[in-house]
Amino acid sequence: MPDDRLDLLIDDLYRLATDGSAEGGWEALLERVVLLAGASTAALQLASPAQGTTRLLATHNITEEVNQDYSEHFFSRDIYLDFARNTPGQVLLSQDQLPDKQVEKSEIYNDLLRPKMHNVFYVAGAVTPVGNGQILPFGLQRARERGAFTPEETRNIRRLWPHLRRATQVQLRLQQAETTQRLGFDALDRMANGIIILTADRRILFMNRVARRLLEERNACATSHPGGRLRLTYGPADERFSLLLAQATTLGTPRRANTLRCPRAEGLPALVLMVAPFQPQSLGSPPGTAPLALLLLSDPREVPPPLPDQLMALFGLTPAEAGVAASLAQGLSPEEVAQARDVRLSTVRSQVQALLAKTGTRRQGELLRLLLSLPQPPPAD
Repeated sequence: MPDDRLDLLIDDLYRLATDGSAEGGWEALLERVVLLAGASTAALQLASPAQGTTRLLATHNITEEVNQDYSEHFFSRDIYLDFARNTPGQVLLSQDQLPDKQVEKSEIYNDLLRPKMHNVFYVAGAVTPVGNGQILPFGLQRARERGAFTPEETRNIRRLWPHLRRATQVQLRLQQAETTQRLGFDALDRMANGIIILTADRRILFMNRVARRLLEERNACATSHPGGRLRLTYGPADERFSLLLAQATTLGTPRRANTLRCPRAEGLPALVLMVAPFQPQSLGSPPGTAPLALLLLSDPREVPPPLPDQLMALFGLTPAEAGVAASLAQGLSPEEVAQARDVRLSTVRSQVQALLAKTGTRRQGELLRLLLSLPQPPPAD
């Protein structure tokens, strides 16, 4: 293959790895690699030998049936992979490493390569460790009738392999970072409180599911105006919000969390908003990135009480004591708890004293603060 065609293929490998812009994706690129090498088929895997598992990242001219058979059975019996693993990082040829008789007697040749892959016999490939006990095997296969790989084909494969390896590793790292980011956003979506990330000029960069719902309510205390900027509907509250947002996003000022109430119409209880500084550098943003603010929204109607099972496990409470604690956390007085549970007030007061002793608190108000500070289960999907 002329150098310019090889260079173009290498460029497309890196484009595919970084932004996915190479036309046709991995399937099309592997087809070009197969033509370069004079091969029949190609396979790129991510494998965990200790667990006996492999995942085919990309293949060319290999059927789904063969992919499944290989992953479920022949991966652990792959004699070609065995010799490549002994010399990681280097392109090796089966014609130099495996006697024909050994291939002819192997299970993978007789039960997979010959009957289902048009008599594949010769393999050129390499294996690279990628961390966490995983390896990245790559193989190019050709039928026995076509003969062994030629010196020119071998040179082309060896020139291409380092770039194919690096491009694949880059893509795997980017995919891992994207997966981690999605997990983080999903976790935020499952929080009981609304969460909004804002710029200093009120532009919304992120909202979790609870915050989005609270802003979309008919009686919402805040709205997202054109341009994605947050406004509180009650004027005095919006003025205080401006002040707290400026404090949270201005360098050189005391950067601490502050709270305010966000009134709602029709007698609904006000939302409680907490405005806190948010440091982008903690997420790997470059130095000098404009500071942001983290806005937490809490709806008093939706604060779930601690679960009795949770309280029993944390503090060694009896079921009755845990039930009383959950009722107190919902805002009931001891008298209301006694009435709801159909017991004497003296019984509830004795249980409250037991709660104070077991939780290490001294007063009922301190007990309530502890109960309300416990982690809350996420809202139901």
